[in-house]
Amino acid sequence: MTAMSSDLSRSWSIDELAALVGVPTRTVREYRTLGLIDAPLKVGRVGRYDDSHRQRMLLIARLQDRGYSLAAIRDLCVASASGRSLDDVLGGSASVAIDQGAVAYSTTELIEALPALADETVRAAACEAGLIHGDAADGELWRVRAPALLTLVGDAINAGANPLATVQMAAGLAAGARVQANAFADLVVSELWNEAAPEVAQLVSTGRRARMQLTQAVASLVVHEVGMALRERASMPGGAGLNALVDELRVGVVRGSGDSR
Repeated sequence: MTAMSSDLSRSWSIDELAALVGVPTRTVREYRTLGLIDAPLKVGRVGRYDDSHRQRMLLIARLQDRGYSLAAIRDLCVASASGRSLDDVLGGSASVAIDQGAVAYSTTELIEALPALADETVRAAACEAGLIHGDAADGELWRVRAPALLTLVGDAINAGANPLATVQMAAGLAAGARVQANAFADLVVSELWNEAAPEVAQLVSTGRRARMQLTQAVASLVVHEVGMALRERASMPGGAGLNALVDELRVGVVRGSGDSR
């Protein structure tokens, strides 16, 4: 964002800005805490917000309407301010992409990607969990439906997590995905699909629009619930520091914002 203009003829108090863009005052405070908008100019002891703040608030609203989380919006805003590209925000050209397709690995490539899979017990558990799939026609070919999940498992193991426990985490995510998939499929069949007169063209068009929305929604819900689950464990024995971790990772709701699940 640009620096606060010295012309205060188009500036507002926090309450006035909130009313102008149609949000509660606490939302403006929350965005300040998250670094989504710049600090106001101090005029005496009063903070004044200018048109750059108003424009940023409207941008945030538009991005939220398109399914972006506040954490993602913050990253995009920081990247824009620093001149970084979207590729940089996503972690570089080698980073995994959302909704990516299955990838085939040889045994050697699979173990290079996740060394823990050199252990046959861990590899068998990964197969059972659905993290990897062996090709019956070629015992040396493995298919990974979610390479990002394979990377996540590897990062967790590298950080000190038990390999078998981490594979079970992956199994839990896969099981949750099946529950979500069945709920969505039931909605399509019960509410949208008419076998007697299927409007295929219209459904395909709707499906194309819904694909990315569904992907973003599922990712946002999972990340949010991760934050909520970690916060619940923060008060348990051994949970000290979990709230700070959640705040740093920006997952789940922001404490003190007044938001609920």
